Amino acid sequence: MKAEKFLNVFCSYLIVVCEKWKIRVSMRKAKSFNELVEYISNEFPNVKILNMIREKIKLLKSDPLKYAREKLGRDKYGNPMFSIEVTGDIRILYSVDSKNCIVFIWEVGPHKRVYEP
Repeated sequence: MKAEKFLNVFCSYLIVVCEKWKIRVSMRKAKSFNELVEYISNEFPNVKILNMIREKIKLLKSDPLKYAREKLGRDKYGNPMFSIEVTGDIRILYSVDSKNCIVFIWEVGPHKRVYEP
């Protein structure tokens, strides 16, 4: 009985549920959400692609772990990194701080540039 109670308390401690995720931009070319919007508008003039990027960011804000394409190691803060596919070639590289309910966007662009160190 004590072991079961301990396990229930331990498991509930590990599971962090975020009702609302915050987006933080940590890119080389953009440090705020407004700079991100300006950057992707200049980088991707196609309105269809811009809308797709916007939709993916909305998905990340609702549940970043649900839509992760692949786990890519850890960011400089030790948070797990993932990517989400926008199109066949375009990806968003991001990390998740589940303790503070923050999604860090590190890069948006063609997969070759996104995965460069």
